[in-house]
Amino acid sequence: WEGMAVFHEAHVFGDVLEMHGFFVVGAPLLGLGHNGNVGWALTTGGPDTADVYELKLNPANPLQYEYDGEWRNAKVEFIKINVKGQDPVMRPAGFTHLGPLFSEPDYERGVVYAGATPYFESSGLFEQAYLMCKAKDSGEFYEALALNEYMEQYIMFADRGGDIQYVRVGRTPIRPDGYDWSKAVPGHTSATAWQGIHGIEDLVQVKNPAQGYMQNCNISPALMMKDSPMTPDKYPDYIFNVSWDYMNTRGRRVLDLLSRDDQVTKEDAMAIAFDVYDVLAEPWQRALRAAVENGGDDRMQDGDFATAVRRVLAWDGQFLKESVAAPIVRYWRNKSYDHIDVDKLVAGEALNPAEQKALLDGLAGAVADMKEQYGGLDVTWGDINKIGRAGKYFDCDGAVLGRGANRTRTLLNVSGREEEENSGVFVAYRGSMSMCLMFFHEDGIESYTCVQWGQSADPSSPHHVDQAEKLYSQRKFKRVWSNEEELQGHVGSKKVLKTS
Repeated sequence: WEGMAVFHEAHVFGDVLEMHGFFVVGAPLLGLGHNGNVGWALTTGGPDTADVYELKLNPANPLQYEYDGEWRNAKVEFIKINVKGQDPVMRPAGFTHLGPLFSEPDYERGVVYAGATPYFESSGLFEQAYLMCKAKDSGEFYEALALNEYMEQYIMFADRGGDIQYVRVGRTPIRPDGYDWSKAVPGHTSATAWQGIHGIEDLVQVKNPAQGYMQNCNISPALMMKDSPMTPDKYPDYIFNVSWDYMNTRGRRVLDLLSRDDQVTKEDAMAIAFDVYDVLAEPWQRALRAAVENGGDDRMQDGDFATAVRRVLAWDGQFLKESVAAPIVRYWRNKSYDHIDVDKLVAGEALNPAEQKALLDGLAGAVADMKEQYGGLDVTWGDINKIGRAGKYFDCDGAVLGRGANRTRTLLNVSGREEEENSGVFVAYRGSMSMCLMFFHEDGIESYTCVQWGQSADPSSPHHVDQAEKLYSQRKFKRVWSNEEELQGHVGSKKVLKTS
């Protein structure tokens, strides 16, 4: 939630542009949100847009590389890098017609590696973003995306006419067949040269799917809806390009909610956005129940251990502020991850005796840790899970635990860390942010937003953590005033800028 990728909320009414939503700090155009006609959301993922070429060096001149039987000169520049408190340093940079060199030459093997991406020669991102912000419907928005200037992203968009659409965008080279493009390919021959750029029609996409919905939490297009038409057999591997983004727990949860509800109301949509149910609750509970039945009799003689077992097994799977089971779940799972096969557990397969013992050991360790940290087990999730900054913190729902595909992540994705070492209080620092919920009507777009802290970065401002207190921690949205007349009734302050 901090760093170069910080978003801020803004609403712009202009002669040509109307923009509502979230902007990257310093950028003049909307990143995600809506104009007066079209809305869009995006998340990371996309086709493979970069390659590595292995170049053969000239043994007699290491500044030359082979290409189609001839030696070519690499261009070398020295870059001056200013260093605070020290003298500037100079570093060499090498460039080839395929791209810049990004490794030290390997003189023993006589090779060096160059990186290639069409984005090096791309300068139309601003133009494309401008056309996206001006689009009057999904057709014009799609035409803007067709410029292929956007970085690799999943983009879902909709318009007031009722069209919904998805494109997995990225400026993707057309590669010749016969090479493994997931590895470095020979750079000494034009046989591996790109053959142009794929048009948008070649990319993974769908418009108005029969299922009536789309969803994405950084997951494969094949899993965005039940019986998705976007399957890997229909695309080159480097265009479909799913590896880390196959499926996760958030995707499973929202897919389940959407696929069994064909009449999602405004209230339903808000509840989905703020959902804190853990889809892994039942598999972990089944595994614990089996472990207790198969070797936990002696442990159940310990009152605190038995209390922990009862609370975990009675838990409704909701990471809610008032839950007394959720803290035990957090400590227990963190104690267990390294000692069991989590994928096997989630799949419903029986754990072996050693793993069942590890589950019970983990729970016993969790009980001991909580007694030492908090003096007992009577701690709520809100006592240890907080949202806020600058010394102002509020009880918060939602969770992120573990790692891998079966990491626990609720739809309200809240990942916390201790700001004060050994405090036992975990303050959210990443997860769901810049939330925007849009409802499309023939006469306009009705939208609601929520940010994780507040609109001001100034700790003395009343808007530094007001949304953390009044919205995020309460799982509530605020209404966006999407026309100037509405807005004028809610103006807190006014500044007039004059140009000469």
